[in-house]
Amino acid sequence: METGHPIVAIVGRPNVGKSSLFNRIAASAPATLPNISDDTETEARNPRRKQHSSRKRAVVHDTPGVTRDRNYADAEWADRAFTIVDTGGLDIDPDDRLIDNVQAQVDTALDEASLILFVVDARTGIMPHDRTVADKLRATDKPIFLVVNKVDTERFRNEAAEFYALGFPEPMWTSCVQNDGIRELLDQIVDSLPEVEEIADETSGAIKIAIVGRPNVGKSSLINNLLGEERMIVDDRPGTTRDAVNIRLAYDNIPFEIVDTAGMRRKSAIKDELESATVQLAIHSIRQSDIAVLVLDVTQEAAQQDKMIANFIERQGKASVLVLNKWDLIEDKDNTTHPAFMEKLDIQLPQLDYVPRVFTSAATGQRVTEILATALEVHREYCTHIPTPALNELLIELRNVHPPPRVKGVRPALKYITQVETKPPTFLIFGRNVNRVSQSYEAYLVNNIRSEFGFHGTPIRIFYRRS
Repeated sequence: METGHPIVAIVGRPNVGKSSLFNRIAASAPATLPNISDDTETEARNPRRKQHSSRKRAVVHDTPGVTRDRNYADAEWADRAFTIVDTGGLDIDPDDRLIDNVQAQVDTALDEASLILFVVDARTGIMPHDRTVADKLRATDKPIFLVVNKVDTERFRNEAAEFYALGFPEPMWTSCVQNDGIRELLDQIVDSLPEVEEIADETSGAIKIAIVGRPNVGKSSLINNLLGEERMIVDDRPGTTRDAVNIRLAYDNIPFEIVDTAGMRRKSAIKDELESATVQLAIHSIRQSDIAVLVLDVTQEAAQQDKMIANFIERQGKASVLVLNKWDLIEDKDNTTHPAFMEKLDIQLPQLDYVPRVFTSAATGQRVTEILATALEVHREYCTHIPTPALNELLIELRNVHPPPRVKGVRPALKYITQVETKPPTFLIFGRNVNRVSQSYEAYLVNNIRSEFGFHGTPIRIFYRRS
């Protein structure tokens, strides 16, 4: 992954606190997501920090193996920018093909890294896997910091002296829960990073796309196909992706930031706390995106959960693209197959009837790049601002052809319209008795605004004000 910044990789065996450390370090970056909580005491104790945000970028849970894909975040400390990457737990002798894929992701992160944070657990002491991981890391011939995490009391600090036996320079003691030792670790990181030529941040204006959908519809396979590499772990078991993983790429010289999210099952089907956390992260990713790409499996009927996700996207005012994946598995296609499927989809997901559809096959790569081309077109519509004279010309025409119907004997009088926002396009109409405008008449206005000016793939909002 080309970031233009030195890469710091966090590695270690499962469940030593790698993702917690990732979240702490990622919080040192200039905020791009809303604060989850305030930590003014920490900020006061960290004068070198340029900005602080308690952002949670990786799912943290005491179940081993939560992190599977490589998860990147930009960080900044003492005016030095770098990229931090969280990796899955290193299991040297995996007996699961999915864990094999995790190890490949870790190897890639090690190849990219300028510096490695080897995380161990003070509570458990040195485990056999720690020694094996240490030998693997020494073979990289890269700078390695031994981070002894979960040093939550003085007792653990005293007992953690045994980690000197791993043969690395002075261990660094941290407690991610208490935010202890993080400042000192960051100081050491930036002092040890290689000097790089400062370059402009190419992703500051990136179009943010959240890839969402039910489990096992092919979200990660689509991203791998777009990237041309096994960037995301792909497995035929639902729930492979747990973190919301950010990936950067460029299409047609336009920067994109794509977030692969966990499969979103209906609430009643979520049985454990971990899955609930990953679904909440997927929801957060939709809220922070410019465009939500909803992936459906065409071999299955649209489920109630697909409709609920579609409703959420629309309510959040997000532009969207429908990706209809596994089209290659539909047998005996003829000239009627495609229009019949489109008609059925309009009935099943009427709330997204304005959204463009892309029929793809992640397995063969068929039309996968069309996702980005369509997203780019939708984003332009999402950001479009219509001049007020053109809007009022349309309003007069619509009013003359079809005046607002009377409601309880009173007819609304719509006098003036202007666009007040983009992303999503939002319009304000002035007039009399505007509280009597019916839903059906507002739909008439929206449909005609869309017909005249486009706005394909983006919801339209209308508000009213008395004048």
